[in-house]
Parts: sequence; structure tokens; C-alpha cells
Amino acid sequence: MTHQEMITTLTTRLGWPEAKVSELLRATAEVIGNQLSEPGTLSLPGVGDLISRKNREYISLDPETGERYLMPPAVDLVFRLAPELKEQFAPERDS
Repeated sequence: MTHQEMITTLTTRLGWPEAKVSELLRATAEVIGNQLSEPGTLSLPGVGDLISRKNREYISLDPETGERYLMPPAVDLVFRLAPELKEQFAPERDS
């Protein structure tokens, strides 16, 4: 689903003007981004958890030149599917 398709779908379902739905989605994305910029968990009931983890800085070594590079800290984002959806999306197994 594209961003525009999501706006159109929500506009229809909520009966709101497109501008209001667009602003809601922008604000939601901003709140989620701010929440996950630091280590922590954002729970989305019925969907799952978004977990952010901060990796420490480290020194990388170029094997060809021997040069060392300081790699900055980074935030990793992991998604954990809600238990009620795991069965729905679990791969089928041959018996």
C-alpha cells in the first residue's frame, strides 16, 4: 500500500477530509520516529512491537589498506510480530 492509498482508505473509513488524514499520518510518523530514536519499545496492540536498540561506536579496519575508521553509534530497529498474528503469517509446513 502506498502512502496515497493509505490516505484514501483512511479518508473513506473515517469520513475525514484528506488534509486532516494526511496531517494525522504525518504527526503519527513523527511521534513514532521520536520514540524510536532512543533505545526502547513501541507497542502497537494487535500488530506487534517496534524495538530500537542503540549500537555502540566501533573501529573498523580496512583489510586492504590497514586504515582504521571510527564507525558512529547507530540505532537498529527490530519488529516483533504480535502473537495473535504469528499463526496467521506462519509458513505452512508439509506433513
